[in-house]
Amino acid sequence: MARQTRSSSGDSASSFLPHNLLQNPEREICSFDSAHLSALKTSGIFPEGTVFRPYDREIRSDMASTEWLCFNAFPFTLGLRFPFPDFISEFFRITNLSFSQTMPVLWRVLLVLDQIKNAHIPNLSIHDLPLAYRLRSHVSSIFLFYSTSNDPLILRAIRNEEEWKSKFFFVKRSSIPGGAHYPVKWLRRADFGKLAPPLADLEKRSQAIRLLPEIERSFISYPTSSSQHSSSNMSDASKVPILLDLEELDGYPTPVQVKKETSAVTSSKPAAAPRPNLRTRASTSKKRKGSETTAPTSEGFSYEELSFTESLEPMPSFLNKVISCLQHLLHLYTEACETMKLQEVRIKQLDTTVADQGTIDEAKTRHYKDKLKKVTQDAEVKLAAAQLNHD
Repeated sequence: MARQTRSSSGDSASSFLPHNLLQNPEREICSFDSAHLSALKTSGIFPEGTVFRPYDREIRSDMASTEWLCFNAFPFTLGLRFPFPDFISEFFRITNLSFSQTMPVLWRVLLVLDQIKNAHIPNLSIHDLPLAYRLRSHVSSIFLFYSTSNDPLILRAIRNEEEWKSKFFFVKRSSIPGGAHYPVKWLRRADFGKLAPPLADLEKRSQAIRLLPEIERSFISYPTSSSQHSSSNMSDASKVPILLDLEELDGYPTPVQVKKETSAVTSSKPAAAPRPNLRTRASTSKKRKGSETTAPTSEGFSYEELSFTESLEPMPSFLNKVISCLQHLLHLYTEACETMKLQEVRIKQLDTTVADQGTIDEAKTRHYKDKLKKVTQDAEVKLAAAQLNHD
């Protein structure tokens, strides 16, 4: 059963101070609205009792507040939940970066490294990362990991994302663990090497990661390792991996829109706002109601010109869903093909290793046979000489 969280009502924007770091603030108006928040509250991604701030399109992600903490929705599409795993939390503690000023590539790299730490290198530390990555401010004081070499430590982490900046929300600091200790405003500069000075045997651990099979150090969509969970107690049976599937349901990537032109008769009536279909993987078996169809917009293709009846009103929404599903299936197919290629490479490597080992074993066998033969011959010569002396 999903946990229920609370919303804060009656809050004004007075608790937010403009930071003015966004280059295009009008293009980054929050699109994570009340419908998204409603789905998030019952997802179990945040602890019980978390207070979410109601949707407000006037609040920007770079605004400073001692009362509210901003999150991007993107990390939770990877299967993460709050509180984040210890390794990821340590990165933000050391760098003092805000969650909302980090790009998707940074989250993918941290997620894969957390999986590697759990499965292969338990002593892996954030202090080991500056050898492989620099923290770089892309635009608007939003940071990413930039590889220090042409051979990135983590593979397939760089991908194009659309509209991730506008999908953000706020939670009350006092309602989450450690909320008062998170940064109030965005960081403008960050020297990763100074913030996380290297530890002993740094290169040894970095090399150990590079020696792992490619699939082990590659970002794969919808990971299944323990990194999907938070660092809190996972013995609770309700704490199953949950992914916010924004790609399938709300335009990650944004689907092609089939639009309908509003006629002159109805143009004076306010169009119904599109209702986002945000849900978690845990609720995929739930059927959507007819009332959740997206209202057609006011520009583009006109059905009236072709004399369509009112019964075809939901048609644009249906086509949008079909297109979105096809895009999602294509994405999954591409992921599967890439995974198969990595597996084939790994199998070839194993075959080569087995063949090399067979050659080594064969050479060892010949060596010991020759050695045994020589020892036997020497013994026979000595025995014959001893018999002659005896006679």
